[in-house]
Amino acid sequence: MSSSEPSHATRALARSSWGYRLRSELEASARFRALAPLLRAQATSPLVADMAEESASDELRHARLCRELVAHFGGESGSELPVSPSRLAPPGIEGREGVLYEVVALCCVTETLSTALLAELVARAQDQVCRGAMHEILCDEVKHSRLGWALLAEEHARGVRDCVGRHLPQMLRDTLGRDFFDSPMQLEPRANELAGLGFLERPERQRIVRETLDHVIFPGLDRFGVDTVLGRRWLAGFDPEPG
Repeated sequence: MSSSEPSHATRALARSSWGYRLRSELEASARFRALAPLLRAQATSPLVADMAEESASDELRHARLCRELVAHFGGESGSELPVSPSRLAPPGIEGREGVLYEVVALCCVTETLSTALLAELVARAQDQVCRGAMHEILCDEVKHSRLGWALLAEEHARGVRDCVGRHLPQMLRDTLGRDFFDSPMQLEPRANELAGLGFLERPERQRIVRETLDHVIFPGLDRFGVDTVLGRRWLAGFDPEPG
């Protein structure tokens, strides 16, 4: 192994990271596939429903890319297991509003954050196989994010009430994990090497997520009538201490 190649330990961490993402892509595909008929039943524009079906196929392709990366880093990805996604909308939000909540959580929040994180990873990528896969996924995640904003714009124009704002803290906790903004972990000695293979340390992920919420997601939700006060207050509770 040349000095420029990642160490065995670094490759093991990369395998673990891409194995986790493989499962996430399968879950995303199942969510989009379940949403497509609901969108058609709610008489949204055919374009939005078509985008959901295309997104489901995209996510399956992403899962194959993740499987290839697990193998690229020396691992066994195993066989695909069926995924049944759980409901994202809280009890009491049903029908058209329930579908809107699901799409906002999946696309406006999750896919927009994924786009920002992947853009940083592509910029740092040192492994060409990894860079190519991440760039392909990134291009699709941009489209998936747009699906959410397109539906939110349609529903806002229809006069659908804000069913999201009061639940934003819970939505963000569900998306990020309850301990995402806990005290940053110490940087791994292999942090720069891992970033080149598709893995960002928690402090960097926190920074990118915070900036994307502040400058992209919250302003976008505000624009289409979602009250972001509680979401902004939740995020402000994790502001880094000065100095």
